[in-house]
Amino acid sequence: MNWLAEFFSQKTASLALSMWAYPPLILGPEGPAPQQIHTLPYPGATLVFTPGERVERGGLEYEIPARFDLGRASGTRGIDVDPPFQTSQFFRSVTIFAPSRYNRDFLITVNDEFAFVPVFSSDGAPGFSGTCFEFGGESARQAQMQLPWTFQGYISI
Repeated sequence: MNWLAEFFSQKTASLALSMWAYPPLILGPEGPAPQQIHTLPYPGATLVFTPGERVERGGLEYEIPARFDLGRASGTRGIDVDPPFQTSQFFRSVTIFAPSRYNRDFLITVNDEFAFVPVFSSDGAPGFSGTCFEFGGESARQAQMQLPWTFQGYISI
């Protein structure tokens, strides 16, 4: 079950999002090594519903799809799971877009650098996962093989 379809159809005022971001492995002198994991721990961050709208700019009309949005200046903090549990500012913005003429499925964007379609658990739980490549990531500039980031999350009301 895709819980986002239900939340968007009922225009739920807000969602709680817990999310984990797993950066790709890096290659070191001793082989691959994991990077620090970033998380929005349970109960997570609050995303607020904004209905879709049409706007006009420069004589052209644009459709902005409905979305759940974590404000850029909301003060939401991620926490690194590796000791010593220092505060991380990784999750600066998170937006969940409803399907529209621009995207055929739900789309989650993180920090305007990552975008993925969430795949929900087959048992009906509100957990999801997704993978994507960092837009203009550091490995692309260094002509290295670019590996995907993995995101896992859980939504609730």
